[in-house]
Amino acid sequence: MGTSNNNNFVSVIMPAYNASAFISEAIKSILNQTYSNFEFIIINDGSTDSTEKIIRQYNDSRIVYIKNESNLGLIESLNKGISIAKGVFIARMDADDISLPARLLKQVEALEFNSGLVAVGSDYFQLVNNRRRLIQNDNDSDYQKAMLLFTPCFCHPVVMMRNVFTEKNLKYKSEYKYAEDYKLWTELAHIGKFANINEPLLEYRAHSGQVSTENHQKQLEISERIRREFYESLGLQFTPKEFKSLNLIGNNVFIRKEEELLDISNVLMKIRNQNNVLEIFNDSSLDKLLYKFWLDSCGNASLGLKAWRIYKSSELSAICDTGQVQKVKLLAKCLIRSFR
Repeated sequence: MGTSNNNNFVSVIMPAYNASAFISEAIKSILNQTYSNFEFIIINDGSTDSTEKIIRQYNDSRIVYIKNESNLGLIESLNKGISIAKGVFIARMDADDISLPARLLKQVEALEFNSGLVAVGSDYFQLVNNRRRLIQNDNDSDYQKAMLLFTPCFCHPVVMMRNVFTEKNLKYKSEYKYAEDYKLWTELAHIGKFANINEPLLEYRAHSGQVSTENHQKQLEISERIRREFYESLGLQFTPKEFKSLNLIGNNVFIRKEEELLDISNVLMKIRNQNNVLEIFNDSSLDKLLYKFWLDSCGNASLGLKAWRIYKSSELSAICDTGQVQKVKLLAKCLIRSFR
């Protein structure tokens, strides 16, 4: 087992359940990191395939192997890993993903450089059917925290966190199953700053067997609860009708009625107006975020050129406009849908 020899010791926590197809690649990607001062906590969560056999093939003193005699689930396994973690930083890892060689080094450096950081993610490659797609995020703490008004701001397995779990009495919560990471980000948002490294440090494998795909409806319901609790914690207030509009945005619902799009415009402006009073987020960061979701909502509508006219007439479009490229793309999308 690895032992800490300085203040930058990392605990990498990786649960695994019936992960024999990909776990070897995942393990090697951590053991081959350019940063070596870590312990690698691998939790075999009651696997019935050859997962254990594969794990035991790796003879590395940094591996801490834990075997659950039965399948306890992701949340309990993560909490078990956190409870024994010795690192000042905790890195998440999934058994079907690949960490690129400089991942740990880059994230440790970010946390070292800024003592106010509590979590740092990165850009990453999404792997779908042998296709590799680059997913990018903003390195702007307020932008990332404002994103939590609608959706998670990090890809869970690419995050490294400062180990504040015991100090702040934090853990992954079973009552938020299927969106437990979203809940954790909303709690960490009150503790410190967020950051994103603007280069890909992980290959994230998206496939049909993932929990989030199999339990999509339950995940949406839990996400709505998390949103409501986050708004309350920030002092933001919305009517039931406005909250419904916020969920249309957060759940990425296809907009089919003019009224729905108008309501979305109004509720986004209400967020902006309340923030002017409460001073929760930096104004420019919030404006950029609101404009992104306003563009997305207009582009995610089956209203054709009606969506374009609503977009053009919205106060939000005039206030938060950030350039021509997105507007041209939106107009093209609206034109195409007007002829369908």
